[in-house]
Amino acid sequence: MTDAAAIMVPEKTPPRFIRALKAMRDRRMAAMFLLALSAGLPYGAVLGTLNAWLTTEGVTPSTIGVLSIVTIGYAFKFLWSPAFQTAHHPFPFLGPRRTWLLSLQLPIAGLLFLLAFSNPGENIGLVAVIALFAALFSATHDIVLDAWRIEVARSEEDKDLMAALYQFGYRIAGFITGFLALLLAGYFGWVVVYVMIAAMMVLSIAGTLLAPEPEIETGPGSKRLTFQAGIPERERTFATLLVAAGWIAAFLMIATFVIASFTQVPPPKGGAFVTEQGPWIVFLTVLMPAAGALILLIRHGREPAEIIDGPTGETRAARITRAVFRSIFDPLMDLIGRLRWGALLVLLLALTYRFTDSVWGSFAYPFYLDDRFGALHHTMADVAVASKFFGVLMTVAGAALGAVVISFLGRMPVLVAGAVLAAATNLLFADLSRGGMGIDAFLEWTRLAEPFRVFAGWAAQISPEGQGAEAGERMARLMIAIAGENLAGGFASVAVVAYLTSVVNARFAAVQYALLASLTMLIGTLGRPWLGAMIETQGYYSVFILTFWLGGIAVALSAFEWFRQSRLAPAEPLPAE
Repeated sequence: MTDAAAIMVPEKTPPRFIRALKAMRDRRMAAMFLLALSAGLPYGAVLGTLNAWLTTEGVTPSTIGVLSIVTIGYAFKFLWSPAFQTAHHPFPFLGPRRTWLLSLQLPIAGLLFLLAFSNPGENIGLVAVIALFAALFSATHDIVLDAWRIEVARSEEDKDLMAALYQFGYRIAGFITGFLALLLAGYFGWVVVYVMIAAMMVLSIAGTLLAPEPEIETGPGSKRLTFQAGIPERERTFATLLVAAGWIAAFLMIATFVIASFTQVPPPKGGAFVTEQGPWIVFLTVLMPAAGALILLIRHGREPAEIIDGPTGETRAARITRAVFRSIFDPLMDLIGRLRWGALLVLLLALTYRFTDSVWGSFAYPFYLDDRFGALHHTMADVAVASKFFGVLMTVAGAALGAVVISFLGRMPVLVAGAVLAAATNLLFADLSRGGMGIDAFLEWTRLAEPFRVFAGWAAQISPEGQGAEAGERMARLMIAIAGENLAGGFASVAVVAYLTSVVNARFAAVQYALLASLTMLIGTLGRPWLGAMIETQGYYSVFILTFWLGGIAVALSAFEWFRQSRLAPAEPLPAE
């Protein structure tokens, strides 16, 4: 009787945070942190630290803007993500997922080591080639890592905890390639810095050796939902090849411009590239596939069906066509089918919302370090403390603030506010380029001048080469501007992630979100050559005023989308399986 009663007593489930703490003892969590380092190190080294090195070597902003296009692989990685949907490797000695991670981490470490001895002041073409391949390998590594992270999780607590560890490891990588790299460069030089980053990349490979191989079966025969099941093969192949041809043409335009920029004298103008070829690139890569998806929906209906990937006897060409269709048309057809004309707003918001952040990121170091075109001419120690230490804290604070405000006001008001703040903070940097008189006047008007002077004295102490109140005030102005910009950036990033997540269908979540997230980087990446050339001709002040007004596009689109959602009942997404 006692035994029976004991059996019937339900076992208590520990609270969620207790389960999360217990999960921390799992080797998957340690592996997740180390693998996040291996993802963040090449991104920071190629997109941020390299631009600081180029600035100290006297490379012009226009050249830096052109070179930044090599990171476009991060914006287009969704195109080849279906190739890694199934866990397969020709030599899976560690298991397919782990072998792919190692196969990508080793060449990334080698490329970062080569970058240390590339002498960018004299060999900018070599630097471009190394950076291009490092970015492509790194973007592919992100695809495999995301697949491993999702497949190896055993519960919702695991997913949340691994996502948090991923962000934490990525921020630590940014701390290494930002704050630590700038401090060490001032004492030991850039060669030592890049050798250190390459060594850290090798050490992070321990995460791959520690990680378990996922147990989920994702090989041939796995079932998925796709719109291609209801479309005749000939029509599907034609649409896929047409879009693929458009992508190839767009890549050739970009490659031709980059090569000409490093080989022709005089080089082509970045402004002409953006205004003449930029619209065609956006049309070929975004608008033409969207139009094709709309036509297919009109002709063949809006319901996806279940198919089996990789049927017996399917040719390699057929598999590639199927994968390209799934990566491009499935997410677009689902968006258009559910949201109808609202899908156009979603695509336009994805393209424009983070423009001011993504286009400005490549010129942050030149603006802080250079002494030309209205730049600030701070020391690397100044920038390390203000941008890569204090600024990171402000980004985290902005993200936390955004999450709190969303819980009270909802998603759409925060989306609009984030767009306004992201645009407005460009005026802080415009003011800095003219001496910071506006910041000083604001402090006097708000009666914060006295706290500001205390802050200025502290800022002077943390700047090793700064002496006296004037140097401290310059440092404090920089930190105040960065605080405003990073708070707004963290706030806006939470807003746009929440918004894009809300329009994603659970049945197409992986590819659909990858597509939308990639589009947020496209316009900013393409606009960098134009902005770099404008810096050299008109100075930083004019550029910041322009980016402020361009940020108004995202403000208007966000407000319009808020109005649309408030007036129209949103279409229900297809239920998740």
